[in-house]
Amino acid sequence: MDLDISLKIIGLSGRMQNTNFVIFGMGLALAAIQLTSVALTVDQSFEHHCKPAPGFMANETTPLIVKDGRFVPDSCQMFEVLNGTLTENTTTCQHGWEYPAFEKYGETSFVTDVNLVCSRSYLAGLLMSIHFAGVLVGGLLTGQAGDTFGRRPVSMATLLLISVLGTAVSFTWNLELMMALRFLLGMAIPGNTLVGYVLVVEMCTPKKRLLNHVLIQLFWSLGVMLVAPLAYLMPNWRRFQLVTSLMCLPVVLIMCFFTYESLRWLVQKGRPDKAEAILQRIAKSKNIQHDGPFLVDRENQDTPAVCTIKLLAKSEPEREKDHGDCSGSPVQGRRTHDEAVDDEREGHRIQPFSTGEDEIDQIAKTSGPANVKKYTILDLFKTRVLIKHTSIIFVCWYVMNATYFGFTVYSTSLSGNRYLNFFLLALVEAPVYGIDFFIVRRFGRKRPVIAFFFSGAMACLLIAFLPMKTASGLDLSALLVAMAMIGKFYANAAFEVTLLISAEVFPTVLRNTATGSSSTIGRSSAIMAPFIVYLTEVRSFLPMVIFGCLSLVASGLVILLPETKNKPLPETYDDAFKLLESREEDTKLQTSYIPV
Repeated sequence: MDLDISLKIIGLSGRMQNTNFVIFGMGLALAAIQLTSVALTVDQSFEHHCKPAPGFMANETTPLIVKDGRFVPDSCQMFEVLNGTLTENTTTCQHGWEYPAFEKYGETSFVTDVNLVCSRSYLAGLLMSIHFAGVLVGGLLTGQAGDTFGRRPVSMATLLLISVLGTAVSFTWNLELMMALRFLLGMAIPGNTLVGYVLVVEMCTPKKRLLNHVLIQLFWSLGVMLVAPLAYLMPNWRRFQLVTSLMCLPVVLIMCFFTYESLRWLVQKGRPDKAEAILQRIAKSKNIQHDGPFLVDRENQDTPAVCTIKLLAKSEPEREKDHGDCSGSPVQGRRTHDEAVDDEREGHRIQPFSTGEDEIDQIAKTSGPANVKKYTILDLFKTRVLIKHTSIIFVCWYVMNATYFGFTVYSTSLSGNRYLNFFLLALVEAPVYGIDFFIVRRFGRKRPVIAFFFSGAMACLLIAFLPMKTASGLDLSALLVAMAMIGKFYANAAFEVTLLISAEVFPTVLRNTATGSSSTIGRSSAIMAPFIVYLTEVRSFLPMVIFGCLSLVASGLVILLPETKNKPLPETYDDAFKLLESREEDTKLQTSYIPV
């Protein structure tokens, strides 16, 4: 049985397939909105000052302080009023706070609702970190659930949870309850950003997988870009949260009626009959007439794969007895892929494609023994080569996640319109996927990711040390926003290439363990990002200095990794060592290749 061959015959583009792709892409976009909008709904950059004592104006009771070389109103101190008389002594805010943005435009965030400012401002960062911690835990749980129960039901269930929990968040005023709901909401998000992503990537053949990866990531960018205009139209954060949460409900209903399960998951779980039914539906929707099943035993072309899988579980005499009971149309000769494609374009009847390799026997051999060694994260540190690869990849994942989510949270701290700044930093993500696609094909993986980390570091350091205004009074806020856009671009570009390198430097027996562990390390850095951005309260340049230095470290460490372009994927520990020692020449190991 070869699902990729079946997909080549039936074609990768059609009404059912495109609908499936777009619907799960919509789910990913909605999840991206919930993940990143926390930067606006829990925005702690709102200008605020102490509410003046009765009978006084704010400019009378608010002292001026020096911050970053200029005088600004104090946000947390006021002149003390004794017996109706204003004194020169200062005290903490006695009558609450005022938020000019709310008074002028009706803008709110959870921070302004419960006054998470001044001595309580750290709670806003903690709330965001709890949200990202939920994403970390959810990634572990929903990934396992997707492998166990299927991609489609997990995506639908978690999108429904996002709607319910997001709605509950919009009505919550209690801080402790908000933290609990934000954690649970974060747990539901990977059900679509991770499991839904896996489903759409599994829809295609290996050669088209990178293209599907690029296209589905555009839905992520779309979701992040939609946050700013939607929040601008609904400046009250509760209304924004309610509307974006309820938007998930119609998508869940559409998923119920117009999507199908991952064919690869069905085949892997021993349910090829359902996969066959879906393939037949796709063929019918494309007016492709097909004799017999798509999924067939490659060795015995008269036996459908549905029957073959069942026979594998039986003893030899039982197989011989039951073999004749399996029905299916015989394959009428071998055909090349080009012939199948030509016939499909002309609307002719398509026969099942076949090859001479017996994959069913290999499935039985590789999946049958119970004593197959199971690898854990500890195996990533068993050899010198793996220790080096693992350590560097872990650092890269930590840096790129911290920088990416750091810029997302930091966007609201930039001078100017916070909605426009957030949108511009989201806008630069879209071209990254297409540009990376061509760059890694032309220059490999190692040099681009070094350049991306280094360029991102330079952008961060420039932001840190550029003043808001020059000595002559020239406003540089637009330049700072432009540098932030450049930094976000390179952070996202490094993210994409590092993801590819992570899959290519580890041997097959450890690849899933390595990428899963790296992803967990990365999500843990997202938890720290809000606290790093919070350091603007201490010194405005500190967050970007930290992100810049981290990126410089990652750029230097990547130099120690091997180039993986056009190199065979390492299958064993020895292959991983050979990859390290190899130079630019291509080796000829009999292994699979990354289709880039």
